Amino acid sequence: MKTKEKIEAINLMQKDDVRVATVLDTRRPANNGLYYVKTRVTFDYKQKYYTTGTTLTIDQWQRLPKARDYTLAEIRRSVEASAKVVHNAILQLCELNSFSFERLDSLLGKGNKESVNTAFKNKIQELIDANKLNTAEFYQGALNAFVCFKCGKWCGRREMQKCTKDLFELTFQDVTAEKMQRFEKEALAHGYTKTTIAMRMRAMRTICNVALRDGVIRPSDYCFKKGSQNSYTIKKTGSRKIALTLDEIKIIAQASIKERNRKMSRDLFLFSFWANGINFADLIRLKWSDYNRKTNEFTFVREKTKNTASEDMYISFPLFPTMKDIIDEWGSKMDKESFVFSFLKGGESYADEIRLTKNITYVVNSNIKKLIKSINADLPEEEHLPENVSTYTARHSYGTILAHNRVPESYIGFALGHSSKSVTDSYIEEYSKEDRIQYNSLLQF
Repeated sequence: MKTKEKIEAINLMQKDDVRVATVLDTRRPANNGLYYVKTRVTFDYKQKYYTTGTTLTIDQWQRLPKARDYTLAEIRRSVEASAKVVHNAILQLCELNSFSFERLDSLLGKGNKESVNTAFKNKIQELIDANKLNTAEFYQGALNAFVCFKCGKWCGRREMQKCTKDLFELTFQDVTAEKMQRFEKEALAHGYTKTTIAMRMRAMRTICNVALRDGVIRPSDYCFKKGSQNSYTIKKTGSRKIALTLDEIKIIAQASIKERNRKMSRDLFLFSFWANGINFADLIRLKWSDYNRKTNEFTFVREKTKNTASEDMYISFPLFPTMKDIIDEWGSKMDKESFVFSFLKGGESYADEIRLTKNITYVVNSNIKKLIKSINADLPEEEHLPENVSTYTARHSYGTILAHNRVPESYIGFALGHSSKSVTDSYIEEYSKEDRIQYNSLLQF
């Protein structure tokens, strides 16, 4: 009982007969054994509590008002901001002489009742329900990054899986131009690339757009608006120059490899390059039913655009002897029901397909980097191949090499599956089999 008597309230404020305080609610602990920090409103001998989303131990609460360590200081600022939101709402109602808990609840519901964490989780669940698992993971990664920023401890991927993320609740008051600039600076210091930071910011902007549309935040609180002095602009990062030349591809193709897995990884990389820079998500799903014996071509719909494009766009690539050799060594026998490469057996869930794609891509990327390292060890330094070669390099190299050979951009767009159907497409004929053989043969050696 004595311990409870020492648990004092902070952030005491009052307007007319309404009193506000931030308290540690020790009546019952949260699931993690800690206690919720809440904003308590007292009026007409009645009390109502509004959670801040933060949980603390009694010792942390007692140290909070004068804490100097970064984590507790951030928590103090966060709970102060939560109390300020409630107090501002009370001020509005008292000035109109119309305070009631019901009106306060209504006003807070339109203000900042929903947290950024909740908004992200709702978006993630919506994407999972729509079977857009990669995009859901994109938003989860963004949420994790902003939680790290709020926490002050930037966890690695493995650490993040064990992190109690719900301890640090972001409010929309945390999404300001000044704090987004701080996020950018801290993320860079902790090894994030500018491209990754821009991706995280675009996810946050989408969440704020929804909050703005739903009235959760006011237009004046939206920090991504253009042309405003107090706004945050997402940096344009530009595309990385990651394409290889045909001579560099040839060096990789002719490298002598003893390790079986590394050789298979190299060959899959080459197949991807020759097959219109096919993504590995499409490569592992490629079936013999996609193959036309008469034209000696594969035709498929790109996995990435299956559920987003208004009309399926079919991509075709010719099967050259070098590609057939790769299939003969690592693929399956020609059977309408089977996959060309037997990574999938059929019947897997979409989540399992995604997991398998990531695992294969990781293995190939790892082996390709080891291969490049061994190749460079035998070359003069000025002839070294780039070290950041990955499956994505095959796709970039396909498009870049064709462009340098003055192949029409429209063909490259069709081949990569980038072109969208438009009015002009209605009178542009698609490229013939002869065109595909002519242009893709430029990549053979």
